[in-house]
Amino acid sequence: MDPRMERARRAAAPVLPVLVGLVGAWLGAALLAPAEVRTGPFRVEVRPALGRGVTDLGLPPFGRVVADTHVGPLDVSATLTDVGVQRLTEVVGRVGIRGLVDRVQADALAAVPRLAVRLLLAAVLGAGILGALVFRRRPRAVAAACLTALLAVGGLEALAWRTYRPAAFTEPRYVGSLGTASHLIGPVREATDRIEDFRAGLQALIASATRAYTSIQAQPLPGVGSIRVLHVSDLHASPLGMDFAREVADAFEADLVVDTGDITSFGTPLEDLIATRISAFGRPYVFVRGNHDSLALQAEVARIPNAIVLDGNVAEVGGLRIYGLGHPAFTPSGTEEGIDPEAFEEEARSAAGEIRQDLARLDEPPDVVAVHDDRMAEDLAGEVRLVISGHFHRTTARVIRGTLFLRVGSTGGNGAGVFRGLDVPFSAEVLYFSRSPEVRLVAYDVIEQDPETGSLSVTRHLISRDYGELVLTPQPTVSLIPTLTVTPSR
Repeated sequence: MDPRMERARRAAAPVLPVLVGLVGAWLGAALLAPAEVRTGPFRVEVRPALGRGVTDLGLPPFGRVVADTHVGPLDVSATLTDVGVQRLTEVVGRVGIRGLVDRVQADALAAVPRLAVRLLLAAVLGAGILGALVFRRRPRAVAAACLTALLAVGGLEALAWRTYRPAAFTEPRYVGSLGTASHLIGPVREATDRIEDFRAGLQALIASATRAYTSIQAQPLPGVGSIRVLHVSDLHASPLGMDFAREVADAFEADLVVDTGDITSFGTPLEDLIATRISAFGRPYVFVRGNHDSLALQAEVARIPNAIVLDGNVAEVGGLRIYGLGHPAFTPSGTEEGIDPEAFEEEARSAAGEIRQDLARLDEPPDVVAVHDDRMAEDLAGEVRLVISGHFHRTTARVIRGTLFLRVGSTGGNGAGVFRGLDVPFSAEVLYFSRSPEVRLVAYDVIEQDPETGSLSVTRHLISRDYGELVLTPQPTVSLIPTLTVTPSR
């Protein structure tokens, strides 16, 4: 053998176990180190990873809070996976937010040593397994790989512990819909020392999570076989609104999305770019044209692979039969001054005749009627079970002759303020339908985020509790039932 090659081989011999040890440590940490931790009434998944030295806190479906908390290429990700709502309510009622913070802080600090040992063991095990595969009958090389993993990960843990700065949460970064609500969690400006910084940030985080999650009624969700539908409306070309809707769709595991229109505001070709975000939902996206949407936009949406446009027709999507009709008027923003409100309302109501003719051709009524303005379907009360709509930028619910009319607010939030001058919350609804013995709406959640105060609310409505049995009846009675909105204190 060439002496130079022999020298190179001997020089590389000690390096290879080190590389195997580092790769094995990374694989072991990724596959074996994640763990679920109970902190008070919360259940949190903790997942360490190689990165840039940040702590990443996830509050689904509202986004993540990220802070540069320590030195070293070790990231700590903690995602809230479950909230014992009943336990949370009881604890807060008994000891208040401060007492809850004490309990969560104690549980979290007690879990740190266990998680550190788990990460070390996972890294060494990963290095040992990979070393055994690479070196086979060279136990010294396998031992060197394991030692490398132990020293590397142990060193990173020690460095992170020594340099950890809870004060970093005074200036966090927000990802997802939290990016529009810095008032929700901090920033905590009045920080003094490490302990006070930690408690201030922790208290702000826990208080916000409590406000958001205790607003969910302590009621069971529909069965695992239910159909989950995300209802959005009035996005008004808002990229933030689209991000908010997509996060809710993912977090609530929606089977499909129904958009009841006004995805744009001014009806210009430039705004049609917002439609390109529909494909990112990764699930069927049913679209019904609003009065701010052009026919050209409707055609653009129809060309998107996961989009389904309804305009006088029925589609069966995810086990639901949905009928939709686009708004009969086209009144893009900037043209409202010349529009007579009474004439606009009359034009909307005139669509009822067309809807009735379309439904008469069906063998059975659809499960859902989707329109932008529910006045288009008001005359059909007593003939269909559920009408969903938007247009008014205010979330309400009402029952007319056994038909439930659900209006969702503006999913575009401040996108609507461009043309109305209003500061309105991001709003969405998740509808739950049973599959048997028949398809029927059994519950719905209202999700809202206030862009001014940063308050979040998730309100659960059970149909049997809030409305009784919805029975179609020709009685000409109207009962207005406003949606309960939880507005947490700041």
